[in-house]
Amino acid sequence: MDVSIVVLAWEDFERTRACVRSLPSAAEIVVVDNGSSEEIRQALSGFCAQQGVRYVQSGSNLGYARGMNLGVRHTSRANVILSNNDIVVHDDAVARLLAALADPAVGAAFPAVVTPEGVPQTEGGRFLTMRVGLAHATGLSLVAPRLRIVAPPEEADWLTGPFVALRRSTFDTIGGVDETSFFYSEDMRLCWALRQQGLRLAYVREAVIMHEDDATARRRWSEEEISQRRTREFIRASRDTGGRRARVAATAYVCGTLLRAAVGGNPVRRAIARGAVEGLRAS
Repeated sequence: MDVSIVVLAWEDFERTRACVRSLPSAAEIVVVDNGSSEEIRQALSGFCAQQGVRYVQSGSNLGYARGMNLGVRHTSRANVILSNNDIVVHDDAVARLLAALADPAVGAAFPAVVTPEGVPQTEGGRFLTMRVGLAHATGLSLVAPRLRIVAPPEEADWLTGPFVALRRSTFDTIGGVDETSFFYSEDMRLCWALRQQGLRLAYVREAVIMHEDDATARRRWSEEEISQRRTREFIRASRDTGGRRARVAATAYVCGTLLRAAVGGNPVRRAIARGAVEGLRAS
């Protein structure tokens, strides 16, 4: 199997062990320990040695993008899969993703994601254009689904990437995972870079993974903090990738977010509004 799978872990032995055990034995597997404590480091390194898996210690918490890029530098095969550690791969999912990459027009292949309870969880969205930003600001998106920032995976401009497959040559061409963000919106930036190369995304419904969403983040942050950080990085990524028109669209989107926070008033909406403003102001 001509694929290297990079699993990024931080302070989580049990989920990482379950993830690695679900991966095909024929794959090259690299576990990047992203600055865990001594106890977790020892457990992970010992487990990897038993499994014949390469163990890479980052030395500190590098964040998602830098940690993944570090892991890919330790791979040797023609295809790479970037994997969160809080996933379990169902049978044949890896083979199905690799089959999608056989099409040279495909830049990345994404699986169907389900929760531990089996509920569909695949998330995708549209890039923040003027139409989408203004629709959000004016409330038009409430009655026009095609102008919403979220989109069905088959129609999405970008997909979330807890487990994403790329050719190594494509990964190298786009310069790896964009390291602008420490955590969140790396998948959106990745999809933007692929689109800029004229490549499309393949959503492979038959390739299924189980994902415990935000398992790592929830050990550090509350729901409000996660919402704030996610929104901030979404606005930053939208503003950074799309030029002047995207900055105008982001401003319109933030106005809509502030209006919803003023009307709704719940803690999560207020956190989203704070994150949106931070994203717009960030250097």
